[in-house]
Amino acid sequence: MERNELLPHKTFWLFDIIDFAETNASEKGVIGALKLEKLNVKVREELRKNDFYLEGWDFIRDFRGPTDPGLSRMLDKYQKLDLIELQDIENRTIKYTLTEKGRNFKHGLEKYTSKINPVFQGLKESVNNMLLKEIHKSGKELVETSYEIKEMKKEILGKKL
Repeated sequence: MERNELLPHKTFWLFDIIDFAETNASEKGVIGALKLEKLNVKVREELRKNDFYLEGWDFIRDFRGPTDPGLSRMLDKYQKLDLIELQDIENRTIKYTLTEKGRNFKHGLEKYTSKINPVFQGLKESVNNMLLKEIHKSGKELVETSYEIKEMKKEILGKKL
């Protein structure tokens, strides 16, 4: 089996980011769309550093740097499926948390992938180590301190990354 075979879809990593933030961040979730977007970029880049490439996980360069063009639609669908909860905070920002159903979905997918792909747990540990360093930063701090994000921001607007 190749290393890239049977890895979870990018959706799993989105659930993993939120679950990790609920456990390790003081705000008990991810606060802000920019922060979630940039953590999403950081996770993909961590996977690429470990020689993994997830097909269909492309970003485009827009005015805010690298973004996943389908992320907001995906989050909306997961909210409608009662997997992710989006809470408005003072009509300024959004807090992302998993519902119980979302947590069960994530853990089931994680358990399944761990059984069929022996490298998955090491990969997840690598991503979680990176998240441990980044989870306490705001979206703006992630943009300002991340070498990968700074490099992607230099690309041409609308370019696929």
